[in-house]
Amino acid sequence: MDNKTGTGDLRMQDILNLSQSKAMTMFGNRFTKYKELTEEMGEDAAFEKLMENYPEQQKALMGAVIDDTTLAKGFEKTIPMLGLMGFITEIVDVSQNGTDAALEIQRVCPALSLAKEYGIETPCRILCEMEQEAARRAYPEMKASILSKQAEGDCICVFKYERPAQVETASTLKSPNLLAQIGDLVRLIPTLIRIGTKMLKVHASN
Repeated sequence: MDNKTGTGDLRMQDILNLSQSKAMTMFGNRFTKYKELTEEMGEDAAFEKLMENYPEQQKALMGAVIDDTTLAKGFEKTIPMLGLMGFITEIVDVSQNGTDAALEIQRVCPALSLAKEYGIETPCRILCEMEQEAARRAYPEMKASILSKQAEGDCICVFKYERPAQVETASTLKSPNLLAQIGDLVRLIPTLIRIGTKMLKVHASN
């Protein structure tokens, strides 16, 4: 087996020539390596073997987009690249109270069906969990977690990342505005009327 088994061996030409077919090939190679290593040394050791060099690569890739801005703005820059790989991604800024935080929402995961072809029940452990662990090791102050998984029957995959705020964000600067609150209440009136009407119908039928 090739000694270079860690996932941290992504080359610049891999990024420049990225496409869904190339991404699927990279994922397939990782599935194959993981299966071989698992048979050879067990799941935990296989995971650590594939993690070799990954945090360094993750720091370089993530650092290029998040080092001088918020997580949300940085992650938004990766959407076109993820699109080339077959993912449909949305980023939501959930920063507040001195915490820079973002949700990464994946509507489509092209690796799901691919994993089955390689006899792997779910790609989450080998792809997503590994990527988040690499992020935590690359940025010790960063928290990363998976909130939902399509592989487990959820309609989308949701990943949460947070760290101490590096720069002021719009979310942390927002404060209640009286005119805005009045406007919200006015827009809420039709909904309140519909709720009241439905409640009256419920009471009338009892």
